[in-house]
Amino acid sequence: MPRALRVGVESAPTNFDMEQPVAFGDSVGSDISSSIYEQLTGPRPVRSGDGVWRVVWSDLEPQLAEAWWFSPDGRTCTFRLRAGVRSPDGNELTAEDVRWSWERSFGVRDVGKWVARISSVQEATDVEVVDERTVAFHLRAPNPALPRTMAQGTPNVYDSRVARSGQSPEDPWARSSLGARPAGFGPYRLARADGESLTEIEANPHYHAGPPAIGEVVARRYASNAEAVEALLGGEVDIVAGVPWSQLQAARAARHVRISPAASTAGVFLHLDPGAEPLDDPLVRRAIAHATPYRAVLQTAYAGGVERWYSWVKPESPGYDPAAWPYEEDLDRARALLASSKGAGGFQTTILTLPGEGLEVVAELLAERLGRLGIAADVRLEPQGHDRQGRVRTEGNLAPIMVRASHDGRGQRVAEPLYAYYHDWGPGRMRLFPFRYHNEEFFEALRAIPEAGHGAPWEAAVRRVQRLHNADAVMIPLCAQRYYVAHDRELEGYCWLPENRLPFVRMRWRS
Repeated sequence: MPRALRVGVESAPTNFDMEQPVAFGDSVGSDISSSIYEQLTGPRPVRSGDGVWRVVWSDLEPQLAEAWWFSPDGRTCTFRLRAGVRSPDGNELTAEDVRWSWERSFGVRDVGKWVARISSVQEATDVEVVDERTVAFHLRAPNPALPRTMAQGTPNVYDSRVARSGQSPEDPWARSSLGARPAGFGPYRLARADGESLTEIEANPHYHAGPPAIGEVVARRYASNAEAVEALLGGEVDIVAGVPWSQLQAARAARHVRISPAASTAGVFLHLDPGAEPLDDPLVRRAIAHATPYRAVLQTAYAGGVERWYSWVKPESPGYDPAAWPYEEDLDRARALLASSKGAGGFQTTILTLPGEGLEVVAELLAERLGRLGIAADVRLEPQGHDRQGRVRTEGNLAPIMVRASHDGRGQRVAEPLYAYYHDWGPGRMRLFPFRYHNEEFFEALRAIPEAGHGAPWEAAVRRVQRLHNADAVMIPLCAQRYYVAHDRELEGYCWLPENRLPFVRMRWRS
């Protein structure tokens, strides 16, 4: 009998519709859904010379699409679909499936609609069925982002015949049925989900690339990732995503376990509140940026196992510019800036540390360094179990200084500058968090990116946005996060993707 893959997880998904926040915010559910659905394109995973998994966004992989191209004016992006792609129900993928899927995203009015607008697809009517296997997206600007944002888990590509069967007057977009029974064209289908302890998926018998080498995946819930790692060490499961730093040494010492590190699309950073006195003075924020102990953070908090990060754009993203960061460790410069600011003579402030690996150490290092400037910083820890993401979403800046990172190592799921900046710092309703940040010059530069076109003009526009945002020092990037997956040595083919930390279809048993 073929060997099933046993996965240790810390939650049991209750919803598999990525258009619904309850599902999109569930890391395990996102991983499983990403094996049930497949997108038109995706980033290419590579293992660098240091053994770390990374993704290449400048060289996308064809998935459900076999080719794509832009019109000469950059305002239409056309995708040619693979022939013979079938869902687990046996229905063949058509351009109408793609069109209906995007129409649903606009109808549901959640994550997918936001992603569409970032990509300059303004309305559902901008998606055109050209023929059975060709779909065109008409863009409101010559924005090159769309093939990259396609890698996001939403808008999904649904088997619209199955999905539509769940529609009703009370539920016109089949939220209930798609939440319980996903309908994609990916390598797996949902076999069982009890919402409490167990989730099982099995191979899609019609998958276009052939049957996955691993035909069955069983995800078993544990109270924490730490307990899941103990289960791996004891032979109860075969793979665990998100190994805590405290268990890395034990996992590496186990003869039957291999560690696969990944450079995630998340980072560790300081978030300064420009609405809190005296941080409302840019000179104070710049003084803090010059006082920040970057080298100590890398070496002390993360033992040299991470890399510097220099802007809100992620290092793997096209357009990332390390030269855009103007502040380095310089206490003399920090003192001079502070002396000419609203914070002259020193002041008291609070550093709030959100839960995350190494963040408490980062906060203590920062507090010690600020103390040398006469800034007395009280370090507070956000308790585990608090809905910190919910609080940030509703309250914004929870303290004058926050030490933040991704709790699940996933970070933003698309390494796209426009996506990154609008998500947290953009103008109006496109910003998803109520942070007290306002800079009209930055907003105008951000709005100009989609209109810049492709190639060098686009890269110049992205560099300008990074420099403007960095100059404000409301966000001080420290390091890119490293994410660790532990798995049985007999398991081969593991790689890391921002939308799917557990791409089962790429894995196989050595024997």
